[in-house]
Amino acid sequence: DFLLEVQAIAKERGDKCPTK
Repeated sequence: DFLLEVQAIAKERGDKCPTK
């Protein structure tokens, strides 16, 4: 899922709410 990938990237970057 796209959201899962975004969340994974956010975790690596350390951002809880990445800009969409």
